[in-house]
Amino acid sequence: MAYNGEIYNYKELAKQIGQPELAEHGDTRVLVEFLAYYGLDKIDLLNGMFTIAAYFEDSRDLYLVRDRFGIKPLYYLKHKGIYFASEIKSLRPVKNVSVSRDRLIDYLETASYPSGVDTMYEDIVQVDAGTWVKYGNGALETCRWYDFRAQIRAMQDERLSVDHYEDLVEDSIKLRLRSDVPISLHYSAGTDSTALLLKVKESWGWDFPLTTFTMAFDDIDADESALAQSYCDQIDVQNYRVHLNSKEVPELAEDLHGYTDEPYGGLPTIAYYKMNKVEREQGFIVSIEGQGGDEAFGGYLYHVYMAILDLHESGRDPKLLELMLKMHGLESSVAIQAAKKLIEAGFQSHTDMTDLRDSNARPAEKFIDWLRTIQLYDILQNKIPRTLRFNDRASMANGREVRFPLLDHRVLEYAVAFGHREKFQHGHTKAPLREIIRRHLPCDYSAPKRSVVTPQTRWFQGELKPWVLERTEVLRKSGSIPAVYFNKVDEFYADPAPTNSFALWQLVNLSYFTEFL
Repeated sequence: MAYNGEIYNYKELAKQIGQPELAEHGDTRVLVEFLAYYGLDKIDLLNGMFTIAAYFEDSRDLYLVRDRFGIKPLYYLKHKGIYFASEIKSLRPVKNVSVSRDRLIDYLETASYPSGVDTMYEDIVQVDAGTWVKYGNGALETCRWYDFRAQIRAMQDERLSVDHYEDLVEDSIKLRLRSDVPISLHYSAGTDSTALLLKVKESWGWDFPLTTFTMAFDDIDADESALAQSYCDQIDVQNYRVHLNSKEVPELAEDLHGYTDEPYGGLPTIAYYKMNKVEREQGFIVSIEGQGGDEAFGGYLYHVYMAILDLHESGRDPKLLELMLKMHGLESSVAIQAAKKLIEAGFQSHTDMTDLRDSNARPAEKFIDWLRTIQLYDILQNKIPRTLRFNDRASMANGREVRFPLLDHRVLEYAVAFGHREKFQHGHTKAPLREIIRRHLPCDYSAPKRSVVTPQTRWFQGELKPWVLERTEVLRKSGSIPAVYFNKVDEFYADPAPTNSFALWQLVNLSYFTEFL
């Protein structure tokens, strides 16, 4: 067996197979015996983030297994047998591979990253989240062992409570606090990370010393780390603010490229990479993070649009509809039109849904209601897969591990299954998480949803302009992509007040991939 990740409930699994003493030797030892005992039949009992390659001598079958939401990476290449690895670069020497032209153009046209089994490369396949791949006698067989959609459907008629949700969060945190090295917490002062911080303090004890790390920018208009510091001061938590300045970006971008293998998400990922570097220097090998709260509870503005469309179409709960419109300063017609436009585009758009790009995407198919439809899209295809990939590469590049309590399958299933009233109590997004904060934070917490704010657009206009032009010229000279995409550079610098620099970042990022394009 080869294995990457963490099985958080390894102690409970050791008891289940009648060998509790195995837990003293760690989760890998337990996993070996668990698979020897059950094979793949009970893989759904594992709670963790993992990729597993298990070879069974009796059947001569190799199984490649990936966790429910694809937190840990696993790739394979079929070529005179099968090769597998957790990094694409490990598979390149096996066979000359190049970037898929179709996926490259799709990335440039729709700003969408490969998902599911796809990668940016021809012939290199990703084991999909929640599936296993069996290789035996030269043949491949794939099985989905976890179906998130089916889990949500099964919970439709259950009576769900915020108290039970909090119990699940608490248990998830306790499992992820099992560690023989110090654990830090990534803190942005947003709703997700604040709720997580308070629950960690509650689980560990309010007097237990906890250290948080916050991304910060040497740009006063983009830096919101002071808010994180103020909350940490109130509950006696040590907070490190890790500042990124524009001069560091070119070197960090080139360094991070060596670990990513595929395009990643710009300055936020570069800042995240630096934060992990500092954490490692400070002796913190493991962190926990609040990823998943927005996707679980409809935290983005376009989620609000979908919820408003649902309430309008169903005619149920007019008071909640009125509250949501008031809370977000929206006209009903504007929100409904925006929701329908997203649906018609199949949710294919720029990463923050503000720039619907031309594409031939089919309209989205409804799942239960429109809110949960787009939540599943974000969790299974869009935001969660790409963010997990970015974060995994940036943390593992520094020999670090990041754990996500809100992505425990029990926690995420329960949250998405909640109805609109529970998710948007009093018109606020993420109401259950806000309730956790309200009970514990000794101040009035009513912060609105804030996207990760970086000075990328301003820096690309100013101090990083020479670097942007240099890198885009490298890509232009390579002749790797159609010339029309370089018009974005001219348009950006001709605009006196550009608001979106992602198209430039795409070109800068791709300039490091020219040998494979």
